[in-house]
Amino acid sequence: MIPLGELFAVTRRRASILASALLLLASGCTSGGERTSVAKVPPVAAPGGFTILQINDTYKIEGLVAGEIGGLARVRTLRRRLEAEGRPVLVLHAGDLLFPSVASKFLGGTAMIDALNHLDGSAAHDRLLVATFGNHEFDDPDPGLLLERLAESRFVWLSSNVRFRPEPGAPAEPFSTRVEQVVETLVLDLGGIRVGLLGLTNDDLPRPWLEIDYRDRESRRRLVAATIERLRAEGAEMIVALTHQELGEDEWLAREFPAIDWIVGGHEHVYLSRRVGATGITKADADAKSAIRIDVSRRAGRIEAEFQKLDLVGDEVPPDPELAGLVARWLVRLESTVRERTGRGLLDAVATTAHALEGVEPAIRGRETALGNFLADVLRERLGTEIAFVNGGAVRVNDDVPAGGTVRVYELEGIFYYDNLPVAFELTGGELLALLERSVSEATLGHGRFLQVSGLRFRYRVRATPEGEQTRVEPGEVEVLEAASGRFVPLELGRTYSAASLDYLWEHGSRDGYPLFSAGAGGSSPRRLDRPRLSWRGITEEAIAALPQRRITTRIEGRIVRVEADAARGAGGGIP
Repeated sequence: MIPLGELFAVTRRRASILASALLLLASGCTSGGERTSVAKVPPVAAPGGFTILQINDTYKIEGLVAGEIGGLARVRTLRRRLEAEGRPVLVLHAGDLLFPSVASKFLGGTAMIDALNHLDGSAAHDRLLVATFGNHEFDDPDPGLLLERLAESRFVWLSSNVRFRPEPGAPAEPFSTRVEQVVETLVLDLGGIRVGLLGLTNDDLPRPWLEIDYRDRESRRRLVAATIERLRAEGAEMIVALTHQELGEDEWLAREFPAIDWIVGGHEHVYLSRRVGATGITKADADAKSAIRIDVSRRAGRIEAEFQKLDLVGDEVPPDPELAGLVARWLVRLESTVRERTGRGLLDAVATTAHALEGVEPAIRGRETALGNFLADVLRERLGTEIAFVNGGAVRVNDDVPAGGTVRVYELEGIFYYDNLPVAFELTGGELLALLERSVSEATLGHGRFLQVSGLRFRYRVRATPEGEQTRVEPGEVEVLEAASGRFVPLELGRTYSAASLDYLWEHGSRDGYPLFSAGAGGSSPRRLDRPRLSWRGITEEAIAALPQRRITTRIEGRIVRVEADAARGAGGGIP
């Protein structure tokens, strides 16, 4: 595989040359159990029925690691292989595809829609590709942009709970009244089985032109019950919910509505599978690093389903040549657009690295990383606070810079997709302890609430239970850096500390379960300290410019340590 640098270098030539380069690369309802995860797709012995191919949270059309992992060209290859088995293949996308990515920042989601339009290998309407809205579909405040992308789609958008408000104060109406590509429910005959689909999106980002009928459990019960009844009235034998919400909400949905046979979900960005009663729940890795295969068959009068995780890596699932060429042409356009708007090339070097800077989402959203340490250190040092923390969801690069590698404008555009503003404030040791406990409470689920930290270190303990992992952070296992001595000292619950973070967390942290930060919810957040208005990206680039030879030497150093419940406690001497 050629590295991303070489790939983009080719973009300075004609798009056809780049496409040729990528072509060379390419030649290189009773829920059942999970089969072994493999990349090669074995044939299905059961006759009839159909197969669901699930993806979710796709931001980079090219995939990860310069296209070596995931990407839509590999999804096209996988779809073609499944179709060759002779059963209908229903492709379901569980939301988050328009935003946020470097391409969407500069191209407004057009590249992703174009790639999905060609996922069936033709220019015709794709009735077997169905997507639901993710919360990031509404990132752009201009509703016209979303309506344009929907109108350009040659596939089906499914939403049972999101409505469009044409003007302030006007009644909300289904998106289907504006764009024919959007439906509220869908019933399909596939392989002799009549399957009904509903689509649900979490209430994450309020917009004046949106109404999301999902604000409380009772409204959800009414909406879902009515939707299932409608699908049954249309003859649906199997019910599939296509959702974009947290795993806990999917589990609640399965408990409340056992009539739902399968929940095809998104939002967490990491592979997850659960069984709640007879209902299966699956989620794939972001950017098509993996996909889920769900085989549905009728046996002895019963509809049964089993699933398999498929890893889309390397040559085992090579990119489809035609779709790889389309992706290449969009990379050409992206490079040109970035240069026109910023005066900088995507490959312009910004820094070098001594250690790997891990920005892939399972890492930045689940454990200490050198990249997280560096970003949090910049905030703490520039704002002059005792501690600092950055929520992993603020970092949108979803890729790594290797040790001895180069940080380029491309990586910066991804890291700072949201140019949040740094903020400084005060909080007590007790409040900090509660923040850390919430941060690690679901560290394996890929939530953006996970905090990368500076000026402190701590352990958290994990115990496995039938309901899932239980975590705890004890006060005696949190230490704060003492500026005068350079030593770590025990956290004092009653003491007030100065802290730095980002304005999104300070205003809207309550959305991620941090009740301390509720300024954006009509409440109040900790008192802000008087600091000049700064750019997060700006102060980070200034910090890089001040480094000797612009070399980032930050490493993982034990700031966040996960300890299994049966592991022995360290004896004295603080946290190693």
